[in-house]
Amino acid sequence: MPAMLVDTSGRLRIADRLWLGATSEQRDRTWRILSWSGPAVVMAVLGFLGASSPGLWADELATWALATAPLDDLLRVLKNTDASIGPYYLLMHGWIEVFGDSELAMRAPSILAMTGATALTVVLGSRLAGRRVGVIAGLLFALIPGVSRYAHEARPYALAVFFAALATYLLIRVLDRPSAVGLVCYALAVLLLGLAHFVALMLLAAHGLTVLSMRRNLIWRWLVATVVAVAAITPLLYIGLRQRGQISWIPEVDGLRLLQTPVVFTGSLLIGGMLLGLGFLAISWRVPALVWTLWAVLPTIGLGLVSLAVPMWLPRYLLFTLPAWALLAATVVSRQRILRGTAFLALVGVLVVYDHVQIRGAAGHTQDSRAIGTVLNQHASPSDAVIYGKFDEDFTPRLAVAHYTAAAHLPNDVLAQVAVTANGNFRAVECAAAAECAGSPDRVWVIRPGNRSDVLAGIGKDRETLLKAGYVTAQTWNLTGFTMALLTRKAPPAG
Repeated sequence: MPAMLVDTSGRLRIADRLWLGATSEQRDRTWRILSWSGPAVVMAVLGFLGASSPGLWADELATWALATAPLDDLLRVLKNTDASIGPYYLLMHGWIEVFGDSELAMRAPSILAMTGATALTVVLGSRLAGRRVGVIAGLLFALIPGVSRYAHEARPYALAVFFAALATYLLIRVLDRPSAVGLVCYALAVLLLGLAHFVALMLLAAHGLTVLSMRRNLIWRWLVATVVAVAAITPLLYIGLRQRGQISWIPEVDGLRLLQTPVVFTGSLLIGGMLLGLGFLAISWRVPALVWTLWAVLPTIGLGLVSLAVPMWLPRYLLFTLPAWALLAATVVSRQRILRGTAFLALVGVLVVYDHVQIRGAAGHTQDSRAIGTVLNQHASPSDAVIYGKFDEDFTPRLAVAHYTAAAHLPNDVLAQVAVTANGNFRAVECAAAAECAGSPDRVWVIRPGNRSDVLAGIGKDRETLLKAGYVTAQTWNLTGFTMALLTRKAPPAG
């Protein structure tokens, strides 16, 4: 065998010759691919790492309930609530049919969406501000704990981030090289953005001002494309806006909630402060920073103003602006020497380790719903009964039991008369007379949301009377986000 094929230095020389023999265009293409694929791989690794560790929390269990329900039940629920994200439920209905309903399977679309958003962040930054800005922005975006947190969320927020980045990229392409095909692609991206989450359509205000600033003569063509896209989903938006009850729980916006936004938004106090601090330093009304500034700031102001009339201020609703904040921060970092910029990214990587570990814990999504199934799978049987809180109490415990408990250990839901989703909402129809429907099981499980010193307090007068009169608490489990207890029948009085 020739020495140069087995000698390490020989192989390096061959590689050098191949690289040096490539044209400048070929080398640039290679660097371009590496520039966006590198950060995307980082995001994919972080996305899939520990994705199945946290239990499904309330909203994700709602996704599971609808996506696994018969299609008729799904559509019946959407007539009453959550129509605005109905397309996501339909997507997940088909996805679960193919890939199953494990945590990893359900969260995979969000992981892939965040990976795509990372690549688009790099491409956007590289196109307008140079490859260095793009790569730094992509790596910053991928390292943000909040990005991984919502990559691990079986909800549509990551898809909204991806389509926001895609629509912005396609807009910049149209402004650079106007074409009918480009406008159609942009309109399609806007359509998908609205289908993912209608609040993300606030991005259009930023896009409109971007067009006026960069290519004013294209404003009418942009308006036509935008109007067509929004008109296509107007019926869905109308139904969603009429279902205001689904957001009635959101508290009014105040100073404290605004101050907490960067932390909730990014998943880290340090990173949230650092990202916004650098972002504000980069805010500018000159291209290219203008594009990121409008994208980051206008939707935030818009949601704040809307929330003064209708409380809607949830940091996750603004997640689609995170690529813009990463690009603004990267603009500042890119002005430093390469060594300082590299050191900054390394520092960020170290600072986010703790938060990344926390969001991958069993209770990383605030509720350890899997623990309910663990307890029941160890101690329960079908001859046991299970009783939940009143009808208007959180539906999460019932869904957690259904999702995480094996059939051989599933207790009898004695009060349920119409199953979850079959009633046109997320709550089961329950028997009005608890004493009559419960029967006389020897053991009763009581599962409530929140952490409670008395699991029976506030459960409902008829249930509390029934359980206190005939049962005694044998054991209580205080789980993250839930309290569950096993009650056993009282011994009959002697004599």
